Amino acid sequence: MIHHLCFLETLPSTPPSELDALMIEIRILLLKLPDIHNLRVGRNLAPDNSFSLFLSFDIDSPEKLEFVQRNAIYYQFERQILDVHAKRVVRYNFDMDPGKDPGSRSDPHPLQQ
Repeated sequence: MIHHLCFLETLPSTPPSELDALMIEIRILLLKLPDIHNLRVGRNLAPDNSFSLFLSFDIDSPEKLEFVQRNAIYYQFERQILDVHAKRVVRYNFDMDPGKDPGSRSDPHPLQQ
């Protein structure tokens, strides 16, 4: 299982009052993708922090993440949200399968007792 985490620094031209609408738009678009699980979208409570919004979701594998990122709906999300409102986007992908070699895509070895 992969946890995808994304921080968005919005453009100075994006007013703080528009962040709620952006959060809703992100949810509407990304929830159309059936491979995305546990979608979370939120705004930063610290006004002095450069990242205004975050989004995160779980996805079954790196291959499914690549597939989703090539999907027309994800492309629409990038063009309508990121290209229009984001000055900077920072993405992280975390592997949540314990005991698995981060570079390996095979099943983890059973635990030894």
